[in-house]
Amino acid sequence: MKINDIKHLQGLQKYQQINPKDNQLKQKASKKDELSISDEAKALLEQANEPIRADKVAELQSQIESGTYTIDERKVAEKMLKWFK
Repeated sequence: MKINDIKHLQGLQKYQQINPKDNQLKQKASKKDELSISDEAKALLEQANEPIRADKVAELQSQIESGTYTIDERKVAEKMLKWFK
């Protein structure tokens, strides 16, 4: 058995020279991730940060619990149309 057979090592070195994918992967790994937030998402975030009107929430909860809460379909439709425009 020959331990110092150089022919096998030369074949490995040629493969490493031919295989450029490793270099491409290393270059891609150094690329940084980027994040961009749309204007619509920023607007939604601002709306979510508005203070909650505790009195309004309490009033609506009591109306729902008592069964007197009614939905104005026209107002809902108008709000939906504003959102889609």
